[in-house]
Amino acid sequence: MKHMFWRMRPAAARTGVMLVAGFLVAQSAVTQTAQGGADVRRNPNKKLRVDYVGFRPATWETDSVYEPQQDVPNRGGLVHVYMTNANDAPLDLRYWRANGEDESHWLLGRFLAWHRLYDHRIEPGASTVLEINAVSDHFSEGKSFEFAYVDSSWRPAGYHETVLKQDPVRVCSMVLPDNYNEILFHVRYSGNKNITFTSAEVLNYGGGKITWADDTLSGPGMTIGRLSLEKPLTPGQLIILKIGVKDSDQKRFVYAHRRAYVDRFPIGTWSANEKTYALLRRLHIDTIVKGGHSRDPFFSELAAKYGFHAMVHTTKFRGADILRDLGDHPAVDCWMLQDEPDWSTPPVVMLYSEETAKYYNKTKPTFITLCRNVKFFEYASIPDIPCMDHYTVTAPTSSKWPHGYGTYLEETAYYTRDLKEASEPKPIWVWSQAIASWTERPKRPVPTPEELAAQLMYNLGRGAKGIIWFNYEHEAAERYPDVREAMQRWGRVMRVTREDFLRSDPTALDINAPAKLDVAPLITPDKLILCLTNRDYDIDPAAYHFRTQKNVTVEIELPSWIEPALALEVTPDGVRQLPADIKRNKAGITVGDVHVCTLVVLPNARDVQQAYTAEYARALEQEKKRFDEASSRVLWHKHVVVKRRRKTHFVNNTEPY
Repeated sequence: MKHMFWRMRPAAARTGVMLVAGFLVAQSAVTQTAQGGADVRRNPNKKLRVDYVGFRPATWETDSVYEPQQDVPNRGGLVHVYMTNANDAPLDLRYWRANGEDESHWLLGRFLAWHRLYDHRIEPGASTVLEINAVSDHFSEGKSFEFAYVDSSWRPAGYHETVLKQDPVRVCSMVLPDNYNEILFHVRYSGNKNITFTSAEVLNYGGGKITWADDTLSGPGMTIGRLSLEKPLTPGQLIILKIGVKDSDQKRFVYAHRRAYVDRFPIGTWSANEKTYALLRRLHIDTIVKGGHSRDPFFSELAAKYGFHAMVHTTKFRGADILRDLGDHPAVDCWMLQDEPDWSTPPVVMLYSEETAKYYNKTKPTFITLCRNVKFFEYASIPDIPCMDHYTVTAPTSSKWPHGYGTYLEETAYYTRDLKEASEPKPIWVWSQAIASWTERPKRPVPTPEELAAQLMYNLGRGAKGIIWFNYEHEAAERYPDVREAMQRWGRVMRVTREDFLRSDPTALDINAPAKLDVAPLITPDKLILCLTNRDYDIDPAAYHFRTQKNVTVEIELPSWIEPALALEVTPDGVRQLPADIKRNKAGITVGDVHVCTLVVLPNARDVQQAYTAEYARALEQEKKRFDEASSRVLWHKHVVVKRRRKTHFVNNTEPY
């Protein structure tokens, strides 16, 4: 049986919300031949070539989660049109047409949530992409799609006919893990034929060297590509990834895109002030929400002293001065456009907010927090970093709970999975429940350490590439020190494994495990990660009661490039080796007792245990550190200041902290 992040419900209950691997629709040779006459008839010059049309239908969890306020369901999906200027002169694009109607018809008729063209002027030989976020069934699975783009001559510059459908090949993750010279990407395949990956390149850019974890798949599965570029990308530039695929005798290409930003795995929180900075760092929190000016103490001194990154709230359109002033500051991780706009702000407003931020400064990624899975598809692909918050104990919620004080802990997993489905191939961050006092559960207004840990593990197992605790309320933490200790203890685990989670993606593998043990596998170029969470518990108005699962063993299928040297358990109490029976394509791991959750890693290299243990020791040292020394030594970056054109630029000179 295939298990992935939908393993928590029986097969009969699964709906189309499962991550069926498919987003990009390929042009078949038949379609290209059939449209030839249409091209001549509607576009005799063929100035604009449509290379690829991508489609992903809007989906979300419907069996295990219900949101009462979903009176206008999304019946459309994401359509991405990749185009190249095949002319010998620049093209200035004006507006597009679909199925005989201008874009104004689809926008004003509310058939679309929004649309975005990345480049209105295309140089000869250059490529760009048009994103259409449709909410109408006019843009749904199996519908015809006749597309044309009108240029400055007020005539169609290109024409294309196809049918909207999911491609069995999808680029589900693109990460820039270290610098702008490399792209690590995961490709998921849902078909049954033998396929071979033949090439990979970034359009509009120089050459590169591609290496594959496995360049051949014989059925449903995943592979990983690593593209090393000859020259570095520019922060904020559009990356259009083109992958060659050979299916039987047919050769074609699959496309995906995102903007170029070096990715990092934050461990963050919202509330912070100078009185709590040292304490938060001892909890392994390195990212906080912080605005202001570059002359303020935080950005001029304290960020470097404590090793903090900042999520800067620009508040939709009112952040121009902040964007100008802090755009080059090394502490800034992202521009926070708005918190939970899916409650009250139309997605097109958020699109304009994102474009405004890019106008003033595109060197940092944009960020939006969402909370309603029924609206993820309308918002998630707008920012560079989509994020979500959904808490399952004593908190306000968008979903219908079986009890006024709480719901099933795994509900946060459905939301994380739904966000990833709507966001791929962009990395997603997740607000995970921590110390925020709510009134829904009077007996205990904050989660227990067990409730906190389970939600964290569900979020990590569904593909989160960043965890932001919500929240750290100091007074509540003083009343419930057990939760503060849990944040610190699980901070150790994330400190040890954060780079692995950054380079990972959820995968489907054959798993044999206890029925009430959730097993979420993630794959990296050299490790298999297993997030194990106990689903045998009772919902309770004071504290959820977990029944320990005894003597747990897990058998799992191994991807072709994973040949584990050992099995490791990474826990808040340290790193230990687990008994394991490892064969060529299967591993059996003796985990032992699982009370709430645990993390198992199967690395190819034996020295990973030593590296993990060393990082765990550094984490323990961090918990003892005092930050009152006079020196403001930079903990997370050492920077060289370069004066250029009267502006200060900060150049990263070392590895991040």
